[in-house]
Amino acid sequence: MKYLLVEPKLTSVANNIALMKWARWCELNGYEYQYVRGCVKPNITPNKILMSCIFSYYSKKYEQTIDYYLKLFPNVKILVGGVFPTLSPEWFNKEKWNGGNPFFKMEKRVDIYCGLNPDIEELPPKYNVDILNEESGENNVIKFKKRTIVLYSSRGCVNKCGYCAVPRLEGDMRSFKSISHILDMAKVEIPDAESVVLYDNNFTAHKYWNNICDELIEFGLPVDIHGLHVDSFTFEMAKKFSQMTWGSQGKSSSTAYLRFSFDKMKYKDNIGRALTYYMNAELNKRVGFFLYMLFNYVDSPHDFWSRLVYTQKYSTDFNTYIMMFPQRYEPFQALEKYKFVGKKWTPELAAGLRKLSTFLHGFLTLSPNRNLFRWIGFSEEEFLDKVYKFATVKGYRLEKNEKDEPPSVDELMKSI
Repeated sequence: MKYLLVEPKLTSVANNIALMKWARWCELNGYEYQYVRGCVKPNITPNKILMSCIFSYYSKKYEQTIDYYLKLFPNVKILVGGVFPTLSPEWFNKEKWNGGNPFFKMEKRVDIYCGLNPDIEELPPKYNVDILNEESGENNVIKFKKRTIVLYSSRGCVNKCGYCAVPRLEGDMRSFKSISHILDMAKVEIPDAESVVLYDNNFTAHKYWNNICDELIEFGLPVDIHGLHVDSFTFEMAKKFSQMTWGSQGKSSSTAYLRFSFDKMKYKDNIGRALTYYMNAELNKRVGFFLYMLFNYVDSPHDFWSRLVYTQKYSTDFNTYIMMFPQRYEPFQALEKYKFVGKKWTPELAAGLRKLSTFLHGFLTLSPNRNLFRWIGFSEEEFLDKVYKFATVKGYRLEKNEKDEPPSVDELMKSI
Protein backbone atom coordinates (compact mmCIF):
# COMPACT_ATOMS: atom_id res chain seq x y z
CA MET A 1 0.00 0.00 0.00
CA LYS A 2 1.34 3.41 -0.97
CA TYR A 3 0.10 6.71 0.44
CA LEU A 4 0.63 10.24 -0.83
CA LEU A 5 0.37 12.87 1.93
CA VAL A 6 -0.54 16.24 0.44
CA GLU A 7 -0.07 19.60 2.15
CA PRO A 8 -1.39 22.48 -0.01
CA LYS A 9 1.29 25.11 -0.68
CA LEU A 10 0.35 27.87 1.73
CA THR A 11 2.18 30.32 3.95
CA SER A 12 2.54 28.61 7.33
CA VAL A 13 4.81 28.74 10.34
CA ALA A 14 5.04 24.96 10.78
CA ASN A 15 4.36 21.85 8.75
CA ASN A 16 0.97 20.21 9.06
CA ILE A 17 0.94 18.20 12.29
CA ALA A 18 -1.85 15.88 11.09
CA LEU A 19 0.13 14.89 7.99
CA MET A 20 3.25 14.39 10.10
CA LYS A 21 1.17 11.99 12.20
CA TRP A 22 -0.01 10.18 9.05
CA ALA A 23 3.64 9.77 8.11
CA ARG A 24 4.20 8.13 11.50
CA TRP A 25 1.15 5.90 10.94
CA CYS A 26 2.48 4.77 7.56
CA GLU A 27 5.87 4.06 9.07
CA LEU A 28 4.40 1.99 11.93
CA ASN A 29 2.21 -0.01 9.55
CA GLY A 30 4.94 -0.66 7.02
CA TYR A 31 3.34 1.37 4.24
CA GLU A 32 5.33 3.27 1.64
CA TYR A 33 4.51 6.97 1.61
CA GLN A 34 5.64 10.36 0.42
CA TYR A 35 4.89 13.78 1.91
CA VAL A 36 4.50 16.52 -0.71
CA ARG A 37 3.82 20.24 -0.41
CA GLY A 38 1.96 21.89 -3.25
CA CYS A 39 1.42 20.58 -6.78
CA VAL A 40 4.39 18.41 -7.74
CA LYS A 41 4.86 15.00 -9.32
CA PRO A 42 5.79 12.55 -6.53
CA ASN A 43 8.26 9.70 -6.75
CA ILE A 44 5.56 7.07 -6.08
CA THR A 45 2.27 6.07 -7.65
CA PRO A 46 -0.07 6.02 -4.65
CA ASN A 47 -2.99 3.75 -3.89
CA LYS A 48 -4.55 6.54 -1.83
CA ILE A 49 -4.05 10.26 -1.31
CA LEU A 50 -4.50 11.93 2.07
CA MET A 51 -4.83 15.72 2.14
CA SER A 52 -5.33 18.19 4.98
CA CYS A 53 -7.26 21.48 4.59
CA ILE A 54 -7.39 23.98 7.43
CA PHE A 55 -8.65 27.49 6.71
CA SER A 56 -11.70 27.78 4.43
CA TYR A 57 -10.53 31.00 2.80
CA TYR A 58 -7.83 29.05 0.97
CA SER A 59 -10.56 27.15 -0.91
CA LYS A 60 -9.26 28.17 -4.36
CA LYS A 61 -5.81 26.83 -3.54
CA TYR A 62 -7.37 23.59 -2.22
CA GLU A 63 -9.41 23.23 -5.40
CA GLN A 64 -6.34 23.75 -7.57
CA THR A 65 -4.43 21.16 -5.56
CA ILE A 66 -7.25 18.60 -5.73
CA ASP A 67 -7.62 19.20 -9.48
CA TYR A 68 -3.91 18.60 -9.96
CA TYR A 69 -3.80 15.24 -8.20
CA LEU A 70 -7.09 14.02 -9.67
CA LYS A 71 -5.64 14.54 -13.14
CA LEU A 72 -2.23 13.13 -12.20
CA PHE A 73 -3.72 9.96 -10.67
CA PRO A 74 -7.13 9.41 -12.38
CA ASN A 75 -7.75 6.07 -10.64
CA VAL A 76 -6.90 7.14 -7.10
CA LYS A 77 -9.27 8.48 -4.45
CA ILE A 78 -8.46 11.44 -2.25
CA LEU A 79 -9.44 11.59 1.43
CA VAL A 80 -9.51 15.14 2.78
CA GLY A 81 -9.56 15.94 6.49
CA GLY A 82 -9.08 19.00 8.69
CA VAL A 83 -11.02 22.03 9.82
CA PHE A 84 -12.41 23.01 6.40
CA PRO A 85 -14.11 19.69 5.49
CA THR A 86 -15.33 19.29 9.07
CA LEU A 87 -17.08 22.67 9.07
CA SER A 88 -17.94 22.92 5.36
CA PRO A 89 -18.66 19.40 4.03
CA GLU A 90 -21.08 20.80 1.45
CA TRP A 91 -18.19 22.44 -0.44
CA PHE A 92 -16.70 19.01 -1.10
CA ASN A 93 -20.04 17.58 -2.24
CA LYS A 94 -20.65 20.15 -4.96
CA GLU A 95 -20.91 19.24 -8.61
CA LYS A 96 -17.99 20.65 -10.51
CA TRP A 97 -16.73 20.26 -14.06
CA ASN A 98 -13.13 20.73 -14.99
CA GLY A 99 -12.21 20.24 -18.65
CA GLY A 100 -15.33 18.11 -19.12
CA ASN A 101 -14.33 15.59 -16.45
CA PRO A 102 -16.68 15.48 -13.46
CA PHE A 103 -15.35 14.90 -9.99
CA PHE A 104 -16.25 15.44 -6.33
CA LYS A 105 -19.92 14.47 -5.97
CA MET A 106 -20.39 12.93 -9.40
CA GLU A 107 -17.47 10.50 -9.50
CA LYS A 108 -17.13 10.05 -5.75
CA ARG A 109 -13.39 10.47 -6.09
CA VAL A 110 -13.03 12.88 -3.20
CA ASP A 111 -14.13 11.78 0.27
CA ILE A 112 -13.98 13.85 3.43
CA TYR A 113 -13.28 13.01 7.05
CA CYS A 114 -14.86 15.20 9.72
CA GLY A 115 -13.29 15.77 13.12
CA LEU A 116 -10.22 14.10 14.63
CA ASN A 117 -9.12 10.75 13.23
CA PRO A 118 -8.57 8.12 15.96
CA ASP A 119 -6.02 6.27 13.80
CA ILE A 120 -3.50 9.08 14.26
CA GLU A 121 -4.75 11.20 17.16
CA GLU A 122 -2.56 9.51 19.77
CA LEU A 123 0.51 9.20 17.55
CA PRO A 124 3.56 11.51 17.75
CA PRO A 125 4.36 13.45 14.56
CA LYS A 126 7.12 12.18 12.28
CA TYR A 127 9.54 15.07 12.83
CA ASN A 128 12.23 14.16 10.31
CA VAL A 129 9.85 13.38 7.45
CA ASP A 130 11.25 14.15 3.99
CA ILE A 131 9.22 16.60 1.92
CA LEU A 132 8.94 17.00 -1.83
CA ASN A 133 8.32 20.72 -2.20
CA GLU A 134 6.58 22.41 -5.12
CA GLU A 135 9.43 24.89 -5.42
CA SER A 136 12.14 22.22 -5.32
CA GLY A 137 11.43 20.53 -8.64
CA GLU A 138 9.97 17.12 -9.36
CA ASN A 139 12.85 14.99 -8.10
CA ASN A 140 14.30 17.20 -5.42
CA VAL A 141 13.32 15.87 -2.01
CA ILE A 142 14.18 18.34 0.72
CA LYS A 143 14.74 17.52 4.35
CA PHE A 144 12.57 18.87 7.11
CA LYS A 145 14.51 22.07 7.70
CA LYS A 146 12.63 23.46 10.67
CA ARG A 147 14.41 23.15 13.99
CA THR A 148 11.25 23.51 16.03
CA ILE A 149 9.45 20.68 17.80
CA VAL A 150 5.71 21.28 17.37
CA LEU A 151 3.10 19.33 19.32
CA TYR A 152 -0.02 19.44 21.47
CA SER A 153 -0.21 18.75 25.19
CA SER A 154 -4.02 18.94 25.11
CA ARG A 155 -6.91 18.94 22.67
CA GLY A 156 -10.26 20.70 22.73
CA CYS A 157 -11.20 23.54 25.04
CA VAL A 158 -13.39 24.20 28.09
CA ASN A 159 -14.70 27.39 26.47
CA LYS A 160 -17.31 27.59 23.73
CA CYS A 161 -16.49 30.91 22.09
CA GLY A 162 -18.74 31.68 19.14
CA TYR A 163 -15.86 32.78 16.93
CA CYS A 164 -13.76 29.64 17.50
CA ALA A 165 -13.96 26.37 15.56
CA VAL A 166 -12.20 24.26 18.20
CA PRO A 167 -15.34 23.00 20.03
CA ARG A 168 -16.82 21.74 16.76
CA LEU A 169 -13.59 20.18 15.57
CA GLU A 170 -11.99 18.80 18.74
CA GLY A 171 -14.80 18.69 21.31
CA ASP A 172 -14.30 18.86 25.06
CA MET A 173 -10.95 19.52 26.72
CA ARG A 174 -8.60 16.53 26.98
CA SER A 175 -5.34 17.03 28.89
CA PHE A 176 -2.37 14.72 28.38
CA LYS A 177 -0.49 13.73 31.53
CA SER A 178 2.90 13.73 29.84
CA ILE A 179 4.63 14.78 26.60
CA SER A 180 8.16 13.65 27.55
CA HIS A 181 8.05 10.60 25.26
CA ILE A 182 7.17 12.82 22.29
CA LEU A 183 9.90 15.32 23.17
CA ASP A 184 12.48 12.54 23.46
CA MET A 185 11.45 11.07 20.11
CA ALA A 186 11.54 14.49 18.48
CA LYS A 187 15.03 15.14 19.81
CA VAL A 188 16.27 11.92 18.19
CA GLU A 189 14.66 12.84 14.87
CA ILE A 190 15.73 16.49 15.02
CA PRO A 191 19.04 16.38 16.92
CA ASP A 192 19.71 20.06 16.21
CA ALA A 193 16.26 21.17 17.43
CA GLU A 194 16.36 24.66 18.92
CA SER A 195 12.90 25.09 20.41
CA VAL A 196 9.46 23.72 21.31
CA VAL A 197 6.06 25.16 20.37
CA LEU A 198 2.83 23.95 21.98
CA TYR A 199 -0.23 24.60 19.81
CA ASP A 200 -2.72 23.99 22.62
CA ASN A 201 -6.06 25.78 22.50
CA ASN A 202 -6.23 26.48 26.23
CA PHE A 203 -3.08 25.55 28.10
CA THR A 204 -4.11 27.49 31.21
CA ALA A 205 -7.08 25.10 31.61
CA HIS A 206 -4.77 22.07 31.28
CA LYS A 207 -5.39 19.57 34.08
CA TYR A 208 -1.71 18.62 34.24
CA TRP A 209 -0.14 21.97 33.29
CA ASN A 210 2.33 21.82 36.17
CA ASN A 211 3.69 18.43 35.08
CA ILE A 212 3.93 19.53 31.45
CA CYS A 213 5.89 22.64 32.49
CA ASP A 214 8.28 20.52 34.56
CA GLU A 215 8.92 18.31 31.54
CA LEU A 216 9.58 21.36 29.36
CA ILE A 217 11.96 22.80 31.96
CA GLU A 218 13.86 19.52 32.14
CA PHE A 219 13.97 19.29 28.33
CA GLY A 220 15.79 22.60 28.32
CA LEU A 221 14.86 24.17 24.97
CA PRO A 222 13.12 27.56 24.61
CA VAL A 223 9.33 27.26 24.62
CA ASP A 224 6.44 29.12 23.03
CA ILE A 225 2.96 28.19 24.29
CA HIS A 226 -0.11 29.21 22.34
CA GLY A 227 -3.55 29.24 23.90
CA LEU A 228 -2.99 31.08 27.19
CA HIS A 229 -6.21 32.55 28.59
CA VAL A 230 -6.25 35.43 31.05
CA ASP A 231 -9.40 34.17 32.77
CA SER A 232 -7.72 30.92 33.88
CA PHE A 233 -4.17 32.22 34.36
CA THR A 234 -3.03 31.92 38.00
CA PHE A 235 -0.13 33.17 40.08
CA GLU A 236 1.05 29.57 40.48
CA MET A 237 1.33 29.35 36.70
CA ALA A 238 3.18 32.66 36.57
CA LYS A 239 5.73 31.41 39.10
CA LYS A 240 6.23 28.17 37.17
CA PHE A 241 6.51 30.07 33.88
CA SER A 242 9.25 32.20 35.44
CA GLN A 243 11.41 29.06 35.67
CA MET A 244 11.11 28.36 31.93
CA THR A 245 13.12 29.57 28.95
CA TRP A 246 10.94 31.30 26.37
CA GLY A 247 11.32 31.93 22.65
CA SER A 248 9.05 33.55 20.06
CA GLN A 249 7.66 30.78 17.80
CA GLY A 250 10.39 28.73 19.40
CA LYS A 251 13.19 30.94 18.11
CA SER A 252 15.70 31.62 20.86
CA SER A 253 17.03 34.69 19.02
CA SER A 254 13.63 36.44 18.90
CA THR A 255 11.70 38.32 21.56
CA ALA A 256 9.50 35.87 23.43
CA TYR A 257 5.94 36.56 24.60
CA LEU A 258 3.20 35.17 26.77
CA ARG A 259 0.35 35.02 24.24
CA PHE A 260 -2.99 36.05 25.71
CA SER A 261 -6.02 37.64 24.05
CA PHE A 262 -8.20 40.66 24.76
CA ASP A 263 -11.12 39.86 22.46
CA LYS A 264 -13.88 41.42 24.55
CA MET A 265 -14.12 44.33 26.96
CA LYS A 266 -15.44 41.98 29.63
CA TYR A 267 -11.90 40.59 29.93
CA LYS A 268 -10.37 43.93 30.97
CA ASP A 269 -10.19 43.05 34.68
CA ASN A 270 -8.71 39.65 33.85
CA ILE A 271 -6.01 41.40 31.82
CA GLY A 272 -5.14 43.52 34.84
CA ARG A 273 -5.03 40.46 37.10
CA ALA A 274 -2.83 38.55 34.65
CA LEU A 275 -0.44 41.50 34.47
CA THR A 276 -0.28 41.60 38.28
CA TYR A 277 0.77 37.95 38.36
CA TYR A 278 3.17 38.55 35.46
CA MET A 279 4.94 41.38 37.27
CA ASN A 280 4.93 39.80 40.75
CA ALA A 281 6.51 36.63 39.37
CA GLU A 282 9.10 38.83 37.60
CA LEU A 283 8.15 37.28 34.29
CA ASN A 284 8.70 40.69 32.71
CA LYS A 285 12.46 40.00 33.04
CA ARG A 286 12.15 36.85 30.92
CA VAL A 287 9.27 37.22 28.47
CA GLY A 288 7.06 39.94 26.98
CA PHE A 289 3.30 40.38 27.39
CA PHE A 290 1.29 39.89 24.19
CA LEU A 291 -2.41 40.37 23.42
CA TYR A 292 -4.31 39.17 20.37
CA MET A 293 -7.10 41.67 19.67
CA LEU A 294 -10.03 40.21 17.70
CA PHE A 295 -12.01 42.77 15.71
CA ASN A 296 -14.75 42.83 13.07
CA TYR A 297 -16.86 40.24 14.94
CA VAL A 298 -19.70 41.52 17.18
CA ASP A 299 -17.52 44.35 18.49
CA SER A 300 -17.40 47.89 17.10
CA PRO A 301 -14.61 50.34 16.18
CA HIS A 302 -15.34 52.16 19.45
CA ASP A 303 -14.97 48.87 21.33
CA PHE A 304 -11.58 48.35 19.71
CA TRP A 305 -10.50 51.85 20.71
CA SER A 306 -11.69 51.17 24.27
CA ARG A 307 -9.61 47.99 24.52
CA LEU A 308 -6.65 49.90 23.08
CA VAL A 309 -7.03 52.60 25.75
CA TYR A 310 -7.32 50.04 28.55
CA THR A 311 -4.18 48.32 27.31
CA GLN A 312 -2.39 51.66 27.40
CA LYS A 313 -3.62 52.18 30.97
CA TYR A 314 -2.15 48.83 31.98
CA SER A 315 1.11 49.58 30.19
CA THR A 316 1.40 52.81 32.19
CA ASP A 317 0.17 51.37 35.51
CA PHE A 318 2.58 48.42 35.38
CA ASN A 319 5.40 50.33 33.65
CA THR A 320 5.79 47.63 31.01
CA TYR A 321 5.50 47.20 27.26
CA ILE A 322 2.47 45.35 25.87
CA MET A 323 2.37 44.06 22.30
CA MET A 324 -1.06 44.08 20.63
CA PHE A 325 -1.85 42.11 17.50
CA PRO A 326 -5.12 43.12 15.78
CA GLN A 327 -6.69 39.95 14.39
CA ARG A 328 -9.47 40.35 11.84
CA TYR A 329 -12.35 37.94 12.34
CA GLU A 330 -13.11 35.49 9.54
CA PRO A 331 -16.26 33.30 9.57
CA PHE A 332 -15.80 29.53 9.72
CA GLN A 333 -17.00 29.06 6.16
CA ALA A 334 -15.56 32.15 4.45
CA LEU A 335 -14.23 31.06 1.05
CA GLU A 336 -12.21 34.25 0.59
CA LYS A 337 -10.13 36.15 3.09
CA TYR A 338 -10.89 39.73 4.16
CA LYS A 339 -14.37 39.79 2.62
CA PHE A 340 -16.53 39.53 5.74
CA VAL A 341 -17.52 42.81 7.39
CA GLY A 342 -19.04 42.80 10.89
CA LYS A 343 -22.38 44.53 11.42
CA LYS A 344 -20.79 47.39 13.35
CA TRP A 345 -17.88 47.85 10.96
CA THR A 346 -17.47 49.21 7.46
CA PRO A 347 -15.35 47.65 4.70
CA GLU A 348 -12.99 50.64 4.92
CA LEU A 349 -12.44 50.46 8.67
CA ALA A 350 -12.03 46.68 8.71
CA ALA A 351 -9.48 46.81 5.89
CA GLY A 352 -7.79 49.96 7.16
CA LEU A 353 -7.12 48.63 10.65
CA ARG A 354 -5.31 45.63 9.23
CA LYS A 355 -3.25 47.87 6.94
CA LEU A 356 -2.42 50.25 9.79
CA SER A 357 -1.09 47.44 11.97
CA THR A 358 0.88 46.06 9.00
CA PHE A 359 2.45 49.52 8.55
CA LEU A 360 3.52 49.35 12.20
CA HIS A 361 5.26 45.99 11.59
CA GLY A 362 2.17 43.96 12.45
CA PHE A 363 1.83 45.12 16.05
CA LEU A 364 0.55 48.03 18.08
CA THR A 365 3.15 48.51 20.80
CA LEU A 366 1.85 50.08 24.00
CA SER A 367 4.58 51.68 26.10
CA PRO A 368 4.56 53.64 29.36
CA ASN A 369 5.40 56.86 27.45
CA ARG A 370 2.28 56.44 25.23
CA ASN A 371 4.42 56.76 22.10
CA LEU A 372 1.98 54.74 19.96
CA PHE A 373 -0.53 57.60 20.04
CA ARG A 374 2.01 59.88 18.35
CA TRP A 375 1.48 57.58 15.36
CA ILE A 376 -2.18 56.60 15.50
CA GLY A 377 -3.72 59.82 16.82
CA PHE A 378 -4.59 61.48 20.09
CA SER A 379 -8.34 60.74 19.96
CA GLU A 380 -10.72 58.08 18.74
CA GLU A 381 -11.83 60.33 15.87
CA GLU A 382 -8.25 60.91 14.72
CA PHE A 383 -7.44 57.23 15.04
CA LEU A 384 -10.45 56.12 12.97
CA ASP A 385 -9.71 58.80 10.40
CA LYS A 386 -6.21 57.39 9.93
CA VAL A 387 -7.62 53.85 9.73
CA TYR A 388 -10.11 54.99 7.07
CA LYS A 389 -7.40 56.68 5.02
CA PHE A 390 -5.31 53.51 4.95
CA ALA A 391 -8.14 51.85 3.04
CA THR A 392 -9.12 54.77 0.79
CA VAL A 393 -6.02 56.90 0.09
CA LYS A 394 -3.47 55.31 -2.20
CA GLY A 395 0.02 55.30 -0.73
CA TYR A 396 -1.15 56.67 2.62
CA ARG A 397 1.48 56.60 5.37
CA LEU A 398 1.41 57.48 9.04
CA GLU A 399 3.34 60.49 10.23
CA LYS A 400 4.60 60.71 13.79
CA ASN A 401 3.53 63.70 15.88
CA GLU A 402 6.80 64.81 17.49
CA LYS A 403 5.78 68.25 18.69
CA ASP A 404 2.76 67.57 20.92
CA GLU A 405 2.55 65.58 24.13
CA PRO A 406 0.29 62.48 23.85
CA PRO A 407 -2.84 62.63 26.00
CA SER A 408 -2.51 61.33 29.55
CA VAL A 409 -4.05 58.02 30.52
CA ASP A 410 -6.77 59.93 32.41
CA GLU A 411 -7.61 61.89 29.27
CA LEU A 412 -7.69 58.73 27.19
CA MET A 413 -9.93 56.97 29.69
CA LYS A 414 -12.46 59.79 29.44
CA SER A 415 -12.86 58.97 25.74
CA ILE A 416 -14.40 55.58 26.49
